[in-house]
Amino acid sequence: MRKIRLQVVVRFSITLFCGAILGLSQTATTDPAAPPAQSAAQPAARPQFFAGTVVELDATHIKVTRTLVGRPTESRSFAINPSTKMNKAAIKLHNRVTVRYKHLNDGDMALEIQPRPVIVRTPKS
Repeated sequence: MRKIRLQVVVRFSITLFCGAILGLSQTATTDPAAPPAQSAAQPAARPQFFAGTVVELDATHIKVTRTLVGRPTESRSFAINPSTKMNKAAIKLHNRVTVRYKHLNDGDMALEIQPRPVIVRTPKS
């Protein structure tokens, strides 16, 4: 019984050792100075979302701030262009909004601004 267990341990150790040697030999054949291969077409930046309260608003930009529990207040500014989808009548100062935006080299561009419903709280009686 001990002899069989010893043979299993030895075979496992040899297999593990050979696998490690093969893995090291494959990494050694790649040129570390060569830059990593990049695809010909860079993937487009995915739209992201930011929800909060409007603190500044004009025709060219919107600034939204939010407070999350346990974190400091965070604010972001987004550029608005004619292709930004938004309901101008519903978006006002101190209203809650969700901004779908794309991060560009020159700043964040708002793709869509959605107003959030106003929460009316009634006092408990």
